[in-house]
Amino acid sequence: RGWDWPQRQDGVDPGAVDEKGRTALHLASSNGNDQIVQLLLSHGADPELKDELGNTPLHLAACTNHIPVITTLLRRGARVDSLDQNSKTPLHIARSKLTSLQEGQPQCLEALRLEVKHIILMLKEYLERVGQPEQRSQLDELGERLQTTTTKEQLDEVTEHLVSFTSLGLEMQKEKR
Repeated sequence: RGWDWPQRQDGVDPGAVDEKGRTALHLASSNGNDQIVQLLLSHGADPELKDELGNTPLHLAACTNHIPVITTLLRRGARVDSLDQNSKTPLHIARSKLTSLQEGQPQCLEALRLEVKHIILMLKEYLERVGQPEQRSQLDELGERLQTTTTKEQLDEVTEHLVSFTSLGLEMQKEKR
């Protein structure tokens, strides 16, 4: 399989990588397997280890919208400001997903609503991590508005507010650096 599994006294090294620099934590994060993510973290897996593209497990979880995994990673110390090889943070990835939802092919309203809901949940977790609880109420309001959307236009309006909100979060990240 291309895995380099150096042995430790207690078994297998959770930091072992494949030919693309991915660890088991990267794979579990991108697949949304929260129980495996928790297990790997409890055995010393590094949430900040980057693959050859500079992706941390949090980047991959953000890309695939796996909210429980994102929550676990953030609560276990994953950095929200970690940059991939394109200088993108997990928050940039969330914003890109929102933009693609706005510009993409028409989808079922319920599927779009679910995508936006996941991004709202991810942003809430992000705000908890960076200590910005006062802005969380704005996300709660957007979540409530999202629940009452009945048309694509209403959903686009919520998404537009979310894009603006995400831009603000990216500005906060720049200021912290």
